This record gives sequence, C-alpha cells and structure tokens, in this order.
Amino acid sequence: MLKRLNASLVGHLAALLAGGTLTLAFAPFNLWPVSFLAPLAFWLVLKNLTSKQAILRGWLFGLGVFGTGASWVYVSIQEHSDTPTFIALTLTWAFVAGLACLFALHAWLWQRWLSKTNALVSWPALWVLMEALRSWLFTGFPWLLLGTAHLNTPFSGWVPIVGVYGLTALSVLSGMLIYSSLKPSTPRWQRGFTLSLLTILFFAGINLKQKEWTQAYGEPITLGLVQGNIAQEDKWQPSKQKEIIRTYLNLSHQLGELDLVVWPETALPLLPRQAQPLFNLALKEAGEEAGLISGLTSLAPKQNNYHNSLYTAGKAEGTYHKIKLVPFGEFLPFEAQLRGITDFFDLPMSSFVPGEEHPAKLQLAETTLAPLICYEVAYPDFVARQAFNSHWLLTVSNDAWFGSSIGPLQHFEMARFRALETARPMARATNNGITALIDHQGQVIKELPQFVTASLKGELQPREGNTPFMLTGSLPLWIFCLLLLEWQRYLQYRKRPKRKPSYL
Repeated sequence: MLKRLNASLVGHLAALLAGGTLTLAFAPFNLWPVSFLAPLAFWLVLKNLTSKQAILRGWLFGLGVFGTGASWVYVSIQEHSDTPTFIALTLTWAFVAGLACLFALHAWLWQRWLSKTNALVSWPALWVLMEALRSWLFTGFPWLLLGTAHLNTPFSGWVPIVGVYGLTALSVLSGMLIYSSLKPSTPRWQRGFTLSLLTILFFAGINLKQKEWTQAYGEPITLGLVQGNIAQEDKWQPSKQKEIIRTYLNLSHQLGELDLVVWPETALPLLPRQAQPLFNLALKEAGEEAGLISGLTSLAPKQNNYHNSLYTAGKAEGTYHKIKLVPFGEFLPFEAQLRGITDFFDLPMSSFVPGEEHPAKLQLAETTLAPLICYEVAYPDFVARQAFNSHWLLTVSNDAWFGSSIGPLQHFEMARFRALETARPMARATNNGITALIDHQGQVIKELPQFVTASLKGELQPREGNTPFMLTGSLPLWIFCLLLLEWQRYLQYRKRPKRKPSYL
C-alpha cells in the first residue's frame, strides 16, 4: 500500500515537473527540444491509471504549464490596479488552475477512450485538438501553442504549409518517434522506420525553408516606429497628457522623411477628433507623401461604449476596430457580478466592444496592410484571414501591463511566427517594447530594446501571394486529426474479443 502511494506521488510530481519545463521551449529560453520531451513525459505519466487518477495528473501537468508560462497575469492584476497581494495571488491562481482543467480533460479523454490505440497516431492528434479547443473556448487563449517553439528550428520550413497546429503535431510526433526508436523492446524494423520518418521530417523542413511562398511587390516602404515608453500608471492621468503628446511628437520628428509613421496601441489618451491635429504635426518632417497610423480609443456610437482602434492620417487610409478583445482586460465577463469587487475589475478602458468580424484592411500608397491590435496576433487563423491578399502586416501593442515578465517576450515570438505563417513582413510598434521590423521569414530586421523611449527607422519589402496555410487555415488539419482518432477507435473496437452469444 505504501509503495503504491509513493509511486502515485512520484507520478504526480513528475506530471507537475513535466508541465513546468514546457515553458522552457518558448521565448525567452528557446530550449525547443523540450517541446519533444514534455508531451512525451505527459503521455508516460498517464500509463496504467484510472480515469480519476488521469484527471488529477493532467491537471497537475497543466498547473505546471500555465503556472510557469502564464502566471505573468499577476503583474497586471497587482502592479497596475492596487489590488491587494492576497487577492492578486488568488485571481492568478484561479486563472492558472482554470486553464489547467483543459489538460485534465486532455488526460481523461486519453485514458477513457484512446489509451489502447496506437499512441504514435492518437497522441499527436489529440494534442492538436486540445490546443484548438483552448484557442476557441471562452474567446480562446492561444498562448503557449506547442508549435510556436519551432520558430527557429529545422522544422520551421513546414510553418507556411501547416501552420502552428501542424508544427504542434510534428513536435509531439517527434517525441514519440524518438521514444519508440530508443525503447529496447521495439523491433529493429520498426526502429529503422521511426528513425527514417523523423529524418525525413527533419530534412524536409530544412529544404522547405528555401521555398519562397510569396513574391516581392513594389518598392520597399520606409517606416518609423515610435516607442513612447509611457508608464501604465501615467497613461490616463490628465496631468501627464501634454508630456505624452510631446514625447510622441518629438520622437516622430526625429525620424525625418519616410513613408509611414506608426504609433502603438492607444498611444494618446485622446479621442480621434482630438488627436487628428496632432497627427498632422507629427508628419511635419516626414514629407508630403507620408502617412501615420496610431492606436486610439474611439467611441462606439450605438452602444455608448468604446472601441480599441487604429486611425490614419496623411497618405495612410482606413480605420480598424479591434475584434479579438482580452477578457478581464478589455471587457469584463459577468460584469454585473464582478464590477466593483476589486480595482482590477474597474481598470480604465475595460469596457471595449469588438469591431465587425471581417478581414479589415488599411491602405498606404499602393500597398494593403493587415492590421492587428495586441492580443489578436496570437490567433493563427484570424491573422491568416486578415492577411489574405494583403502585402504586409502591422501590429500595435501595449505590453506595459506585464512589466519585465516573460509575457511580452512570448508575445513577440508569436508575432514573428505569424509573419512566417503568412510569409509577410511585419511592423510591430509597442508602447515599451519589443518594437521591431520583421521579415517574411519571421526574422528580426531591426528592433528596439524594452523600456527605452526611442524610435526605429527601417525598410520593409511588401509581398504578394498567399501561403498554403492562408488558403486552407487550420480546419482541415483539425478534421483530419478527428478522423484519425475515430479510425483508431474503430481499430480498437475490432480488436476486442467477440462475446459468444448466450441462448436461453
């Protein structure tokens, strides 16, 4: 009995540790082989368990994943809302523990329905479907998607074809193939097959990196990205308004002549009609053919509420209202019950409403750009729809909410991954970093470090054409994974011993 209890405790700790190490696969650590090992370890700790035991072990794995990889929400709760430490810790715990329930469901589905199937097929397929569920449920949390770890690995050549969920499947499959090839009981022919398959996937990814899915379009665009580095507690203070305006105007004038000036998300604490004269001042040194794009808060007239928006001036044209809003940050679920409980639920600008769901475009001269505001860049299929038939991507953000945590670095990694998925260059303007120009292969051309007040000037080459992932999206892969699981279930059913009929 004691041995069994000790073995169970070791398994629980192993699940927690395996989940905790998964964060090392992502920025800023970038230890991408962990993306092979952590899913493999999760599968191993689920062996020979009851369904109830699997639920607990899956939850512990999820607790490790989100406790190390997403607990940066504490910074926004505690540091920017004067929420007492105990309440901030409680809310962070509730957030992490709630997300961990998805891995509990993951483990239960495996143990209850799929544990007798071929794990080489079923385990990667189930992982992809669970990531898809997490990206959709309650508006979605597409953070720490496993495939993101392969931004700079030999597998990255597959990204424009299969997207991040396809890379997740390849990552989980690779861990299973490595395990199968090292297992002493594996027959020699099977070991040779698994190693050959892994080698093919590896070198195919390297070769696919040389493939150009899009082509250069027109002349390069000269951009100036302004990083105001405004402290979050100062942003909405009336006494700081003039200083904020002066900062953005001075940084913009330092850029000289160019095609476009970009200010970050909600750059000025002003409404659009108040900000337009300042936009014209900012373009004073930029030249007659220049444009400006800035994040602003705008009124949503029919709903007596606000949009998180992008507005244009000069030669830039169009308006965009953010569609994918952040729960508890930009809107409050269960508002009637939660509003007023703590300062965190009464943050400035926490009553946004979304824009319309359609591929919105902004224009600059002869190019069309796909706009993305902050959290939207985390959604692979949303970005692919926005980017369709555009020439480059623009994302603006304000990651000051998360301080010096790893959250902004993970966010930047996802932005780079979207550029690679769509084979389009990206301009990223942020309040306090990381502001950067990114090429169509997800590589950084120029960047500003975090927490500096500065501007960045450089060129992007617009592109035309669409990647296979942009044409198909993730749905075909999700359907394929579902069919694989059904096929494995069918094979499992056929292997069951037939019961002899009993006659009365």
